[in-house]
Amino acid sequence: MTEPTPNATPNPAPNPEAVPKRRWPWLKITLFASLAINLLIAGLVAGFVLSGPRDRDRNPIWRDMGLGPFGHALPWADKKALTAAIRAEAGSFRKNREELRRQFEAFLAALRAEPFDADALAVLVKEHRGRITERQELGQRLLLQRITEMSDAERAQYAERLNEMVRRHGQNRR
Repeated sequence: MTEPTPNATPNPAPNPEAVPKRRWPWLKITLFASLAINLLIAGLVAGFVLSGPRDRDRNPIWRDMGLGPFGHALPWADKKALTAAIRAEAGSFRKNREELRRQFEAFLAALRAEPFDADALAVLVKEHRGRITERQELGQRLLLQRITEMSDAERAQYAERLNEMVRRHGQNRR
């Protein structure tokens, strides 16, 4: 092994101009954007998972019939059967929605009419209320029929699901 000589000069300090400049400044931007997107997706997934179970049916019939939590608390098989019974008796959802849309357009026309006719508007409101009442009565009748067909154990489970749904909804409102 050779010893360094005292006259030898140590390695000179690196020249700042000799240090290579960053070649890829976009790399940091890309990595940051990728991280942000991944965190966004993770947040969406976590929010979906933590928000609780979702109903598998987003069937507008439930809202149209005014069944609310009473319909949503039913087991999936009962929901399918109830939906089929409603469709069999009430007709196509699309047809019913078209009728409601026609009534709404007539309501708007009555509001805009010159001269304004309050009696004509009252008739339209009464027709609309009657139609909604008919659909709700049908939904309630078929729901009660479905509940009547349940066993005691099924009714107890239904009551627990309904209670939990209403309790959870009340907590979400606070």
